[in-house]
Amino acid sequence: MPREIFVEFSEDANIDYKELQKRALTEREGGKENSFNMQLLKAINREIQNLKIDPQHGIHIPRNYISKKLIERYGTDRLWKIDLVGYWRLLYTITGDDVKVIAFILEFM
Repeated sequence: MPREIFVEFSEDANIDYKELQKRALTEREGGKENSFNMQLLKAINREIQNLKIDPQHGIHIPRNYISKKLIERYGTDRLWKIDLVGYWRLLYTITGDDVKVIAFILEFM
């Protein structure tokens, strides 16, 4: 039986994602067709779909490259990153068990 894959946002990342959605919608309503906010939102949405297919889609960050501050902040030393548009990055970790896998988006920066 294949494992179910979910993509969830941390509380902070969810707030930022919703704000980005609002900005992109406001710009679209204002007549803009391809602003940076729209491009970033599109890139994040594309990567969410990619993570649902393969949670290890991103680049695994070796433990010795992860600062103690990040480990304390997120409670894990298992991090992956995905490069987005314009030097932005999506940082996430993978949790779960044999039945359910969660790609947990910690932040995009």
